[in-house]
Amino acid sequence: MFAPIRCRPTPTDPTTHINPYHRPTNPPRAVQSHFRRKAERRYLARLRKRTDAETESELIDEHITLAEDERTVLAKADLSNAQRIAADEVHQRTPRETTSPSLLQRGKNATYAIRAAAKRTAQRLIKNRPHVQFAPQVQVLSDPATPRTLTVTYDSGADGHYISEDDRRQARLPALRKSTKRVGVANGETCRGKHVTQLPIQQLSVSATEADTFDDFPHSLMSVGKTADAGTISIFTQQGVTVHKEADVLITCKGEPILIGARDDRGRYRIPLVQQRGQWQPRVPTKRAKRTLRQANSVYDLPSTEQAIKWMHAVCGYPVKSTWLAAVEAGNYTGWPLLTARNVRKYYPESTTTAKGHMNQTRKNVRSTKPKPAPFETYDTRALRGKKQRDVYCKIYDVRETIFSDQTGQFPTRSLSGNKYIMVMVEIDSSSILV
Repeated sequence: MFAPIRCRPTPTDPTTHINPYHRPTNPPRAVQSHFRRKAERRYLARLRKRTDAETESELIDEHITLAEDERTVLAKADLSNAQRIAADEVHQRTPRETTSPSLLQRGKNATYAIRAAAKRTAQRLIKNRPHVQFAPQVQVLSDPATPRTLTVTYDSGADGHYISEDDRRQARLPALRKSTKRVGVANGETCRGKHVTQLPIQQLSVSATEADTFDDFPHSLMSVGKTADAGTISIFTQQGVTVHKEADVLITCKGEPILIGARDDRGRYRIPLVQQRGQWQPRVPTKRAKRTLRQANSVYDLPSTEQAIKWMHAVCGYPVKSTWLAAVEAGNYTGWPLLTARNVRKYYPESTTTAKGHMNQTRKNVRSTKPKPAPFETYDTRALRGKKQRDVYCKIYDVRETIFSDQTGQFPTRSLSGNKYIMVMVEIDSSSILV
């Protein structure tokens, strides 16, 4: 037996002991199952086989390419090859000069042309049906260019719809009557209208689609204000603009407006460019206007708390009262307005939909299989005290013509025939069991 060697203590470790005969023990490795090792070997074998096949195919293709290149080089270097000599002779030949047809051939060609022309003329006169004809000269025809899409500029600065006369003709809009409209343009001049037309927008009224046409306008303008007078709301975004009916839009604003403008008598929208003291500035919305802007359709609009609980009970799928209360108390409906455990207990609606959703289940405690506990009886054993006797009492019981039965409890799963109970009977004489 060897004693451990004590080393001189170091400043970092004053009590260091080293045993040179001590071997550190490695932690036990997890033993892999036989099935997993077999599956891993099969996978590696398939992978190795696939890799070998791919490598072999690449090697064969490379050798075939090298052999073909070598044969090509040798064939080009062989100047005595008969095939190469024949090919060089063909390449060195001068092209054959084309000669004009003979007089006899010219006559035959003229006869064929006269015969074909007479046949076509007879067919055109006798049988009035279309035939394929070839043009005497080659002509290159191309498809007509795709017509441009007619668009109008949706302008908030225009007090009416102004359409250029060229766009009216191209869109085939009707000219109802002469126009008496005069419009001032950006260069200070005045343009006179030519016709009054109707825009093909069926969702707007007749007065909202009435427009004037001008010869001097290069682009057509559609007025935002005149469209808004017809009961519409225009929504401008970074990608485009959409026009909706006023009854179909509900706008909710979360913050204060950046700019507020007003509409003048001519239907144009104006926003102050510089906001200084003494000048007209944007109107600040009142508290009532802010409340109206921020108000949206929610459960708060219902007339009473009872109606709100009834509506949310239908939204949740008509749950039973106990289940709904447990979910509310667990915090699953946090954020639902007016939906508290107190309101559910007070205003829970007894609807027939809830009962119809639970008609396929059996109520509990209808036919219990648990035995009732018998009361604990106590006996007076003072009269039994005395001298111990070694008496044995026997009783004979005839089990013939006797049947024992047992009614099991309810099974958790219903059978295919629709039963959940099994009755077991034992007959003594025949020693049979009936189920």
